Amino acid sequence: MITTRSSFLVLVVAAAAFAASCIKTPPIAVVDNRTALEIQAAGEYPVLEFEGADAALEPGPSPASAKEMVSKSGLAAAGQDLEVFVVSESQARFIDSMLLLACLGEGQDGLLKYTPDRCEDDVEVSELLRAASRNNLHRRQVWEYLASKRADASVEAARRAWRAVHLEQVRCGTWIEQDGKWTQKLC
Repeated sequence: MITTRSSFLVLVVAAAAFAASCIKTPPIAVVDNRTALEIQAAGEYPVLEFEGADAALEPGPSPASAKEMVSKSGLAAAGQDLEVFVVSESQARFIDSMLLLACLGEGQDGLLKYTPDRCEDDVEVSELLRAASRNNLHRRQVWEYLASKRADASVEAARRAWRAVHLEQVRCGTWIEQDGKWTQKLC
């Protein structure tokens, strides 16, 4: 005893099941990094921060108190030297890792450049900029020193000569700027 009402209900349920099997849900993409517009809207300008931090550095030694450099027994000075060496070694490793992650690149002017468009890792930008600025300062000091050793040499000539040798020693996969274009060093 099938009534019209129960047959209608069966047809509605069958049509709903058929329609549900035909409808596909769209793929959902979850973005875990902020877009450039979101970063700028938040008031963060990493490239400008990098240039500002780089411009604020002045050549010269890092400040250290007399107490840090010398102790009454003379033994603490050796310990301080070791600590400074460990810090510089860890910063060099940090710079190398940022070069391999493409967060930094070897600029055409011989300085490290922040390359946020290639950086695939989530890094602390302020720490990256601080280490790169310090390294750039050291590079400038080396160029000035090399230029001072020859009467006819300029800082620019010293920079070009240093960069030619330096690019031979950078690790494979490092991004290098040549003629305004970035390419990876192949080995």
